[in-house]
Amino acid sequence: MDFSTENLGTAALAIGALGTASYGVVDSLFKSFTWFDSAGFERVFAVGGKEGGRRFFPTHKATLDPLLPALRIAYGSDVMELLRAQYRVGRASGDLPRTLRQGVRIGFGMMEVPTIALVATELGVSADIATLAVQAIDGARRQRSQTEQAPSQEVTNYPQPPAMTDEQRSAMARLETMIDARIDAALTLADTQYVSQTKFLATFVSLVISFLVGWGIGMDGKWVWCWIVGLAAVPLAPVAKDLSTALQEAAKALKAR
Repeated sequence: MDFSTENLGTAALAIGALGTASYGVVDSLFKSFTWFDSAGFERVFAVGGKEGGRRFFPTHKATLDPLLPALRIAYGSDVMELLRAQYRVGRASGDLPRTLRQGVRIGFGMMEVPTIALVATELGVSADIATLAVQAIDGARRQRSQTEQAPSQEVTNYPQPPAMTDEQRSAMARLETMIDARIDAALTLADTQYVSQTKFLATFVSLVISFLVGWGIGMDGKWVWCWIVGLAAVPLAPVAKDLSTALQEAAKALKAR
């Protein structure tokens, strides 16, 4: 196969179009299967089939497993189905980040104090900071509970919880910041893995199409071009138009000399 300077741009456009078509095949065909469309979810929650992400090699350590008790309290026993469905719909840019943060806040408001402390330590918070943060959370919900009760003599005489100290307030803020950071990091890693899998599948599809076309037009003995076209299609897809224009302009400049 011989490319002249006149058709280099056309070849770049054609290869890029193959990459775009391969992305389309992956998007319409492979995304119909939950296993493929859940790529990256194992970076968020533990691998375990129905309980978490996919069983996929290599197995990555999940980031948000310590938050599962709070999420189960907030959303019930089918929480993983809810989270996986939201992940498939919007990934990190959908409703999943808001659902996770809201679920943790609801769960912490209903969990026992020792359980909240255990969650905090599993996230990597030191025991001292976890204790202060839990005391602040417990004090805040006690005050909220008393405020929501109807005023009565019995409630009025009920001993008020101690005021939140600056150390407790600071510890609670640090715990909330850590949870937000963990959620953002987990979803970023998951999205990166999803994009990587999509590119891999699209490259596989482009290779299959390239070899089928090569076989159809009788390229016996020139299969190396099928490899080149198939492997270059996906990386060239986003920049095919610009590359085509650049090649055409370069060819014109060289011919004008």
